[in-house]
Amino acid sequence: MRYQSVTIENFRGISRLDIGDFRRVNLLVGKNNCGKTSVLEAMFLLSGMGNPQLPLNIHTFRDLVLSNDEDFGFMFRNLDFEVPIELNGRVDAHDRKLRLTPFYGIHQPRNGGKESVESVSLSATSNVRVVEGINFDFVTHKNERFHGEFHLKESKVTLPGKYKESLVCSFRGSKNADVVDDKQMENLLVQKKLDSVITVLRGIEPGVQDVRMGARSMVYIDIGAERLLPINVMGDGMRKVLALMAAIAAMKNGVLLIDEIENGLHYSSLSVAWKAILAACKEYNVQLIATTHSDECIEALSESYGSVEPGGDDIRLFRIDKDGETHKAFVFDAKVLRAGIEKGFEVR
Repeated sequence: MRYQSVTIENFRGISRLDIGDFRRVNLLVGKNNCGKTSVLEAMFLLSGMGNPQLPLNIHTFRDLVLSNDEDFGFMFRNLDFEVPIELNGRVDAHDRKLRLTPFYGIHQPRNGGKESVESVSLSATSNVRVVEGINFDFVTHKNERFHGEFHLKESKVTLPGKYKESLVCSFRGSKNADVVDDKQMENLLVQKKLDSVITVLRGIEPGVQDVRMGARSMVYIDIGAERLLPINVMGDGMRKVLALMAAIAAMKNGVLLIDEIENGLHYSSLSVAWKAILAACKEYNVQLIATTHSDECIEALSESYGSVEPGGDDIRLFRIDKDGETHKAFVFDAKVLRAGIEKGFEVR
């Protein structure tokens, strides 16, 4: 399944942003604080609209510990709970819509001045209202409407009825992008896909002979030494490429979101990594949407795609610009991107 477009309203620092023409492999670029990571988080929420607990997850990705439900205000533009978050997307020609609003409680003095809390709807009016959770209201392409809730304070999740999500999506933040998931590695082993991974790793370390799983799900690399080496003592590039390959294989027919995809990769390894990523995304029918700050990463993608699919048109670069309160995405297809790089235009 693939995204064709997405519209984000009132999420984090974004008042409104429309992005269209997504392809198999997509890069989001732009200056710091332009909203690149927020776009990935919004798409993650929209992809899992049947899981009201995801707002907690996206804050965890940023190392934010939420102590009460009012901390969910970090998601809302200008911390304003009164303006709903609206996320709309088109996936495989089907529309999906998600609306996030706060769930209020009202404090009223009772029993000699003691306070109690009664749940009320968003439309209720009171001088003392406290956010008690987040509402997840969404509409499917069949115009089916569902409602879910997440209450952090009560550790309570209200699931949206019998809704079953068909879109497979995973988010890898910059903090865990090089973490090799043992279950995903087992998936590669079972599918007998490690040979292609080993070939890729040799582009970074020519001495790689094999990849094995050991006790406690530890991943080991055989470089011809007297003993196997844990992946954790290898270079960042080795771990990052292995983690990416395993993550792509695990997302078959789904969407993989990656923040700062170039982290941990030396510029000399970018071409090897991109060729492997492009091949894996095509093999497993995975749509990749990633952010980057690196010119070298952009150039490596363009060059790698041109070498493996000359004349192809299944990559996109979106430069997100922020002008005051306005966000806009400028689209570069494979041909325009290549021309811009060759002429020295600023595409980042």
